[in-house]
Amino acid sequence: MNKYGFFGGCFNPPTKAHIYLAEKVVREMKLDKLFFVPVGNYYSKPGLIDEKYRYEMLKIICKKNNKLGVIDIELGIGKKLKAIDIFKMIKEKYPNDDLYYIMGADNLAKISKWKNSEELIKYFKFIILQRDGFVVNNIIEKNDLLFKYRENFKTIENEIYFKTSSTEVRKKIRCNSFEADIPDEIRDLIKEKNLY
Repeated sequence: MNKYGFFGGCFNPPTKAHIYLAEKVVREMKLDKLFFVPVGNYYSKPGLIDEKYRYEMLKIICKKNNKLGVIDIELGIGKKLKAIDIFKMIKEKYPNDDLYYIMGADNLAKISKWKNSEELIKYFKFIILQRDGFVVNNIIEKNDLLFKYRENFKTIENEIYFKTSSTEVRKKIRCNSFEADIPDEIRDLIKEKNLY
């Protein structure tokens, strides 16, 4: 049985912070592999570039580390998906493996309001990335549903909190001052395709 993590997000673009966190989760949780799971074009967010470019950028950065990969399970779907739908699709694809879904503590604070939240929390396991302003243990202890299934949550401390978001990186790209924030491997693609 393999131990896999699934790290969902826009990755618009993927940053050095995303890679740092992914590699940290792989090490600390002793994962066989971590897969980035980019959202598809159905996801409505200002400034979100086409899924094919975000997927391509993730593939490029994963070439340097065989413990990192990317799956296109959300791409090419013409309808909006909820977390429960995506998790079930992943479970169907990897039915005999030990699966963990990676999210920030900010999303943990909202998860009990998501569609089919009890099913999601009861039957799936999570790795929670600590974020400034959110204390994972407090979030779990103050929510009856989360507390009931508290054994399904593992926390990764993030001693280096990256204040640069993908939104900030996009602003820097438009000003042509983004080299420090993104991996060298995707810088050329962003410039060549004029992605932002």
